[in-house]
Amino acid sequence: MNTNLGSDPRAQLTAVISEVRKRWRMKMALRGGALVLGGTAIILLGSALGIDAFRFSASAIMGFRIAALVAVLALAAVWLIAPLRRRVTDSQVALYVEEHEPSLEASILSAVETVETAGSSASPQLIEKLVEQAIERCRTLNTSRTIGQKARRRFATAIVAVVVALGAAFSFGPESLRQGLSALLMIIPAEAASPYSIEVLPGTLTAPRGSDQNVKARLVNFSSDEVMLMMRTGSEGDFQRVPLVRGLESGMFEGMLFDLMLNVEYYIESDGIKSSTHIITLVDLPAVKTLDLEYRFPAYTRLPPQVVEGGGDVASLKGTTVNLNIESTMPTTGGRIVMGDDRTLPLTLQPDGKLTGSFVVDKKGFYRIELEGPNKEAVAASPSYTIDVIEDMAPSVKFVKPGRDTSASAVEEVFLEARADDDYGVKALDLVYSVNGGQEKTVRMYGAGETPRAEVSVGHTVYLEELGVKVGDSVSYYAKASDNDSVAGGKVTTSDIYFVKIRPFQQAFRPGQSAEGGGGGGGGGGQEEDPGALSEKQRQIISATFNLERGKAKTAAEQFKEDAVVVALSQSKLRDEVAALIQQMTQRLGGDSDFQPIAQSLKKASDAMVLAEKELRAQKSKEALSPEQVALKHLQDAETSYEVEVRERQQQQGGGGGGGQMAEDLADLFELERDRLANQYELQQRANEQQQGGGAQADQEVDELAQRLKELAQRQLQEAERQRRQAAAQQGAAGTGSGQRQLAEELEEMARQLEKLSRDQQREQQQRQQLAEEARRLQEAANTARKAAASGQQDGGSQASTAAQQLQDAQRRLQNAMNGNPQQAVQDAQRKAQELMQEQKAVQSQAQNLPQPGAARDEQVKAIGERKDAMEKKVDDLQQQLSRAAGQMRGDQRDAANKLREASDGIRSDQVQEKIRYSKGALSGNPEYSRGYEQEIANNLKELQDTIGQASEAMSQGLRQNAATQALDQARNLLRGMESLSERMQQQGQQGQQGQQGQQGQQGQQGQQGQQGQQGQQGQQGQQGQQGQQGQQGQQGQQGQQGQQGQQGQGQQGRQGQGGREGGQPQQMTDGRGNPTGGMQRGPAMTGGSSGDARNTGQQYSAEAIRQFRRELAERTLDAQALRQALRQAGVPAKDLEELVRQLRQLDNESAFRDPLGVQELTNAALETLKKFEFDLRKKLDQSSNALFLNANEEIPANFRNLIEEYYKSLAKKGGGKS
Repeated sequence: MNTNLGSDPRAQLTAVISEVRKRWRMKMALRGGALVLGGTAIILLGSALGIDAFRFSASAIMGFRIAALVAVLALAAVWLIAPLRRRVTDSQVALYVEEHEPSLEASILSAVETVETAGSSASPQLIEKLVEQAIERCRTLNTSRTIGQKARRRFATAIVAVVVALGAAFSFGPESLRQGLSALLMIIPAEAASPYSIEVLPGTLTAPRGSDQNVKARLVNFSSDEVMLMMRTGSEGDFQRVPLVRGLESGMFEGMLFDLMLNVEYYIESDGIKSSTHIITLVDLPAVKTLDLEYRFPAYTRLPPQVVEGGGDVASLKGTTVNLNIESTMPTTGGRIVMGDDRTLPLTLQPDGKLTGSFVVDKKGFYRIELEGPNKEAVAASPSYTIDVIEDMAPSVKFVKPGRDTSASAVEEVFLEARADDDYGVKALDLVYSVNGGQEKTVRMYGAGETPRAEVSVGHTVYLEELGVKVGDSVSYYAKASDNDSVAGGKVTTSDIYFVKIRPFQQAFRPGQSAEGGGGGGGGGGQEEDPGALSEKQRQIISATFNLERGKAKTAAEQFKEDAVVVALSQSKLRDEVAALIQQMTQRLGGDSDFQPIAQSLKKASDAMVLAEKELRAQKSKEALSPEQVALKHLQDAETSYEVEVRERQQQQGGGGGGGQMAEDLADLFELERDRLANQYELQQRANEQQQGGGAQADQEVDELAQRLKELAQRQLQEAERQRRQAAAQQGAAGTGSGQRQLAEELEEMARQLEKLSRDQQREQQQRQQLAEEARRLQEAANTARKAAASGQQDGGSQASTAAQQLQDAQRRLQNAMNGNPQQAVQDAQRKAQELMQEQKAVQSQAQNLPQPGAARDEQVKAIGERKDAMEKKVDDLQQQLSRAAGQMRGDQRDAANKLREASDGIRSDQVQEKIRYSKGALSGNPEYSRGYEQEIANNLKELQDTIGQASEAMSQGLRQNAATQALDQARNLLRGMESLSERMQQQGQQGQQGQQGQQGQQGQQGQQGQQGQQGQQGQQGQQGQQGQQGQQGQQGQQGQQGQQGQQGQGQQGRQGQGGREGGQPQQMTDGRGNPTGGMQRGPAMTGGSSGDARNTGQQYSAEAIRQFRRELAERTLDAQALRQALRQAGVPAKDLEELVRQLRQLDNESAFRDPLGVQELTNAALETLKKFEFDLRKKLDQSSNALFLNANEEIPANFRNLIEEYYKSLAKKGGGKS
């Protein structure tokens, strides 16, 4: 305090009081500011949250703005303005000073009061002295500055804290809080302050009367599952609610307003947020009244034209021509189709006033219709329609017989059955084989004139004796299927590669050890080595290389390079092992000439491996296959020589007990090599076990895909039901196919994931095939969903229902593929429950026979307690096992799963574990109480055992049903094979018949070069003399008589119409036209036997064809017998199969094929018997199949009804023919 004692004391006192008053006012201002700011912060935050709660409506924003302003002004008036406006006297200030500084001892207060009340009689000197003392004390204590200083700092800190907190909330708080504060504080109209809005397209516009209008709404800064279009016609009346469906874009919803005849006022509403109101003003302009589509599919599909009335969206194959038939709402002179890439196609005015046009589906996009208005202006007459391109999928192919690597002797017959599927027909199915990695030879199993079919199952017998193979050789084979896509180009799919190892004759029928050769102790007697480890490893390398080449087109370049390097390293390691074996043989066996062939074979194998490794490192997987198979041949030669030498020497030396030292050394070498490879396999197995996390992750991916499929199926069922209801009510409600298209895209993505998982080499081959098949089926479901999107409600939701059924089937198949053996799980749970029951009975007996209290009783109680601890753990494990099994079986064993779930829940609800735990303590208490506890536990376990038993019974019933379902699959496969066989037999018969007819038309022309191959040649003349021409299409009857290339037309006499081939090459396989083995062979008349013995007796089948057909019929007979046995085990009557087996046996007769018409009648009769049986069996097993996946209360569409009527008419005719 700067107080000068030489000045007037009274003035000094007044200055002190004034300074204290000023600091007091500052404190009051800071306190008021802190309170006002804190209150304002609370008001603003609360108002912002309130605005967000009311979805930023204009009224809410204005209301909270006014309320917040009033509240802040009130706070300022009460806590800031009012305290500062209050008048404070000097006495009050002095009292304030004394209260905050008691050490002044009321000197300031006394001085102020004395000065204010002193009269003329008061002594001036006394007053001056009193004032001087007060001022002196204030100066000493610096009172005017220190009083209230802490409070001022506290209030100032509070102000800063409130400001910082408010700024942090505005900067880092939730988005809704920041947006609410912005709306509250920004001086803009309330409507513009809301961050939530709905953008509407097309908004306000003028449109032709009678047109359809697509309405889209985008939710801005918020999301919702329910978006409503509120519309009314005219200016009066209530708004109608029309739901919008979710579009493909995020936050986008869309719908369609159909056949608008009156002006429409509309807005969009969602979660309390409303868009601006828009008006669609309708004027008399031409618009699309009806739009009919006619699909003309590519010729290769053989599909008839399809007409869609009231269409719009298009979903079809690439290359499909879509013809449009448009009826306008008013007369117009023309129009055009505007494609999504701004191409325009003209519309032609027809005499009836309609307009027609067309476009070709070549890529995904959109199109719309524009018509000419009254003033020749182009008028948008329709919304934009979607064009979806449905992909023609590549065919699938696999071997069902034998479906694995096999071994056979050099004179055996190996029956192969290949199965191919394609969505629009398998054009060709080829068997490709090679011997020891030599030139590949191709046999046309299907497609030599047959009509392409969606499902093809073809058998072919390979006669190994005619291939000239010997022991140690290897025949590799695979199948190739191609479709008939003439638009994008035919697609070819290849099956897995398999091997037939040629084994010695005695290996199949090895005699027991004779008395003369046996009995030798020591040496080599009794050893049963497995020397095939080297060749087995080489076969795995070949399979890996083959899979590399097969998946090359679908594999990224970098990934392909890595995979090729891995296979090359495997080949290198095996080559090193072979080289080490050669070196050891040289060291231990010396120059024994008998074992030189083995070493030479191994050396040749090693050399071939070097070539294969070189090709693999150059990423030439196709070129590497041949040397790899050559290496396999030499390894098998070495292994065969090894077996022969070792076994011969062991037999020669067996009686003497030595076992043959050389043979023993050689056996030791091969045994050592096998152990070394086994160790490598064990190391690899341990490495795989360490990577089980990766395998588990892959399985988890499949499980997740199955779960996603389940969710998609439920969603699709709801969508199908919605379409069905709308179609039944004939509603023109808002809704487009965007949901179906989104579903299709999700399914296509899942199909790609499954296809990728199917290429995982760590999976079993069967599981990889299952995943690949499911990927194909998902793609089919995606195509169905796209068709459902295009058809909308025109088909009553049948396409959507079909897609839903496909999804449910795919989900079940995926789940079953990943689950283990459910029957084993139930049996194991039943066994554990029985063991627990037996354990409880033993414990209960022990508890009832406890001795009197003492050391012996305590010992037995302790033992019982330990048994109960083990029981508690077993109950917990059983409960978890039951829960897992119930989850795995919920898809296809629902009743059993429910019972297992009931058993699992019963363990928890009955508190079995807790009772076992608590019963230990009861053993030391009242015996009656303990016996009651033990009996209750026994009752719970008995109930658990009974429930699991019921689950087992339900499982058995389900398995019987599954067995019947599997039998139905067998029947379908048998039917498919018989249909394919019947068609090929008919085709071969027609070829022979045409050949005979052609022979009649060629009288007098034999020997003239170049006069072969007139199409049909039924009395036609003509000389088509180009040398080397092998006949035109249709000259099927001259198979095999056209000689070898360069020899056509020579020596034809006596050979036309016969299926036999030129003589002179009995060991070469031909296609019936003289092509040597390396060429494409045709039909079943192949596999290399000399067919020159075909008799010229008018028969229409070649000898080779008859041999192949009879062998395949024998297999079909065995399949029918196996089906009969499976049905008997499933408890399904199979009496009708007896007739089928009898008919098939009649066909398995060479004399039957001499009567072509008769054999075709027998084949057709057997086929019809099988068709009827399969149809009846399907009706018995699945009554719901008659609904064709439609809802029970749904009318069958007219286009399906006609097909069904025709089907039953054909059945009736065939049945009548029989009787």
